[in-house]
Amino acid sequence: MTTLRGLVAAVATVLALGLGLVGAGTAAAAPAPQVITLHPGGNPGQRVDAAVDHGHGTITVLQRFLIEPSQLTVAWVNLRTGAAGSTGLPDRVAPANPLDYPDRGAVLRTGTGPVALVVYGPFPPQTGLIPTPSYILPIPHLLTV
Repeated sequence: MTTLRGLVAAVATVLALGLGLVGAGTAAAAPAPQVITLHPGGNPGQRVDAAVDHGHGTITVLQRFLIEPSQLTVAWVNLRTGAAGSTGLPDRVAPANPLDYPDRGAVLRTGTGPVALVVYGPFPPQTGLIPTPSYILPIPHLLTV
């Protein structure tokens, strides 16, 4: 009878750990940054993304697949704290795929709260049969950090 009770207790413990009812003493992984597209685009340098890192209170703005330096400007204001700033995208960021062009970016230390963000400026023009605008207009985005 004691062996049967021990077996039932072992099975119950394994089930409880498997269902997450009892902690096993391991730390939970930090959540991945939330990626938001600020300006869509298919050609190099036209797409702009923002990676919101809620744990660190930062937003990383990336202009995708651009070899030459970026000419974009990013302006932001934290609506909760009043902190604000503006910057270019000076950092060269290695792409996830080594065969792609690098990204250009900047990390904005905005702090937590609602953040109004504006990205604007020229990007490399594309040549082809259909002319495309080569300027991102300053359209505001509201992000929660």
